[in-house]
Amino acid sequence: MHSELSTDELKKELKKVKGVGDYAAENMLKLLGRYDGLALDSWLRAQFYKTHNRGNVCADKKIDKFYHQFGQWKGLAMWCDMTASWFK
Repeated sequence: MHSELSTDELKKELKKVKGVGDYAAENMLKLLGRYDGLALDSWLRAQFYKTHNRGNVCADKKIDKFYHQFGQWKGLAMWCDMTASWFK
């Protein structure tokens, strides 16, 4: 399935569904092949703090900046990075 809508436009459409916020919309976008949203939750934030910020809490903007280099794949890159220990 392909949509001419940008990821931001698709996210806005998904969020029109009652109960769907940023986290749910960004996860649903991954099912549609759009991986540029981070879909941050408490577990992902905690993993990032531990892995890349010496355990210190930081703003979501810092997390986004860290994965910015991966462009449209940053959400997938973050997921792979945060779950890498599951495969060791």
